[in-house]
Amino acid sequence: MIVLVFGNPLLECDSLAVELSDELSVELSDENVEFIKCVSPEQILEKKFDYIMDVVEDIDEIKIFDNLKLLNPHRMFSLHDFDVTFFLGLMEKLGKIKRVKIIGIPIGYDKEEAKHELKHELIKLLSTGHS
Repeated sequence: MIVLVFGNPLLECDSLAVELSDELSVELSDENVEFIKCVSPEQILEKKFDYIMDVVEDIDEIKIFDNLKLLNPHRMFSLHDFDVTFFLGLMEKLGKIKRVKIIGIPIGYDKEEAKHELKHELIKLLSTGHS
């Protein structure tokens, strides 16, 4: 499973996905999970991936979105305030990407709780073939 990770490690409100990817890489080293930190939107087009992980505004728990219409533009923070949702929607309309699955982490979520929940969710996804 390949997870593209977005976020700005310099902004506290946007760094959680990046921080968690570092820790989960170690904790899931025996599993088939690879986290790739993205520094530019082009990486979405350059790399094969199963999921995108980022922080999301206005959610209370970790959620997996498989419909971009559920995320309004400007609800995701990443790539130094670049609107990933807008970019993904544009690429989807142009036929450059197919269905996108986003692991959304609430902004300000407790880091240890998020790590525990993400680890559990990723292991569950692995066991079910990334559904």
